Parts: sequence; structure tokens; C-alpha cells
Amino acid sequence: MQIPEKGPLQSLPVQNRSAEALPPLAAESSDAQSKITDKDTVSLTERGRAFKAAAELVHVLPEIREDRVMRLKRKLEEGTYRVIGHRIAGNMINETLENNQVLEHIDTKALPQDKGQHHECEDN
Repeated sequence: MQIPEKGPLQSLPVQNRSAEALPPLAAESSDAQSKITDKDTVSLTERGRAFKAAAELVHVLPEIREDRVMRLKRKLEEGTYRVIGHRIAGNMINETLENNQVLEHIDTKALPQDKGQHHECEDN
């Protein structure tokens, strides 16, 4: 068979083979059968087990914490709900710091980049 250096590909004639002429599959051999009966095992580290337990708990917890919602509604109705500004600001700062720590561990080079789009603030 010759392969031309340039030009369109040519189709080759199909060879007819019967199933009997094919070699047996690996699963049909006796060695393969003994390997199939062997069982693989997986063991988790302590950290992995803790993560699995936490992931299972997430599915059990309600999405909306009714007790907390009711408590806030009651405080709003009674006029006793107070916004604590420094607490909100502290939580915002902590969340930003946590997000920055997560971003340090993410390969940001794999994320899509803005192509030539620069967003700059203008002072008026």
C-alpha cells in the first residue's frame, strides 16, 4: 500500500471477517475471569471521611432556616431589629479575605480572559 504525499484520501476496501475468525476477548479468557472476581478497595483519609460526612449533612439541612427567618420577622415587627454597621463591615472584609485566599489556589490562567477589553475608571 502506498500513501500519496499530497492529494485526497482514498478509501480502502472493507475486509469481511466472520465473528469466529476474531480473537477471543480478554474477558473470555480464564485469567481475565480471575481478575474480574478480585475486588478493588478504596480507603479515605481522615480528612476525606470528614469531608464526606460534611457533604452528607448539607443535603439534610434545610435550604431556608425557618427559625432564623421567624426570629428576624419578629424583631422587625417589634421594631427591635438593629443594624450593627461595624459587624456588617467586618463580615464583608472577612469574606473578601477568604475569597482572596481561595483565588490564590485557583489556576487563574485557565480562566477565559478579556481579549483587549480594559475597564478603567475615569475621574470626572
